[in-house]
Amino acid sequence: MNTLRTIALALLLLVLPAALCAEAPEPELILPGDPIAWTSPEDGLDMARLSYTRDRGDEFSRRLVIRVLRFDTAHFDFHLFSSRWEGKSVPTMREWADSKDLAAAINASMYLKDGQTSTGYMRSGERTNNSRIVSRYGAFFVAGPRDDSLPRAAVLDRSVDDWKNLLPRYDIVVQNFRLMGPDGKQIWPENGPEHAIAAIAEDMNGRILFLHCADPASVHDFVEALNAHKDLNLNSAMYVEGGSEASLLLRLPGTFHLWNGMSPASYMFSSRGDAIPLPNILGAVRRTQK
Repeated sequence: MNTLRTIALALLLLVLPAALCAEAPEPELILPGDPIAWTSPEDGLDMARLSYTRDRGDEFSRRLVIRVLRFDTAHFDFHLFSSRWEGKSVPTMREWADSKDLAAAINASMYLKDGQTSTGYMRSGERTNNSRIVSRYGAFFVAGPRDDSLPRAAVLDRSVDDWKNLLPRYDIVVQNFRLMGPDGKQIWPENGPEHAIAAIAEDMNGRILFLHCADPASVHDFVEALNAHKDLNLNSAMYVEGGSEASLLLRLPGTFHLWNGMSPASYMFSSRGDAIPLPNILGAVRRTQK
């Protein structure tokens, strides 16, 4: 009997923390063509959950769900964190958020085999993670302007914006693939590899969006899904990570969500869950209201 009680107690201790940290309910699922019913958990932050069905016949039809966090830069700033600058082991997304008091976080960029170096240009102030601007990467996320005439954050399209002039005028710069051309133009092949996707976008009103699709999808289909929801009103967008490492976190008083990518092979969440080490992340931080 004592052995049974011990096992029961051990199981309870395993389950109890998960129950205490249960995620809050998510916004309703929005279909293409329907107005986006934004949920606003606090000033300057909106949430939505968007649906899109890739229709290629019954066998290959699949519904994608894209989670969106939208930030008003009057209420939120964006900080870049890299384990290369921290001088310690690579934290998980949850560890980054807890140690830096982040309201939300997303991958900053893909990284090389050394586990720390961004695949594209990455800088925060005078600290550089990767000094090389990659010719085939067509987008930059910038934040922390060095003069008040500039937006607090933006996603620059290399084919349109004067990026050579703008990059030195920001403290934070991250480079990666652009997701779409001007006016949402599709630039990705239809039959590309499928994996979870994390992305950052800017809308026509200058708000910054963190985007996450846990379902395996080609970048082509991800862009099609975004274009199907016209209410997003996107100006530009940048891919930041794919696969099980693609992560999005929301951390508010009384609310916690952490989304990771699914594996296309098994269509299951990564068994590593929130234990995935992520060397470079972008965090949203509430601005101090004066």
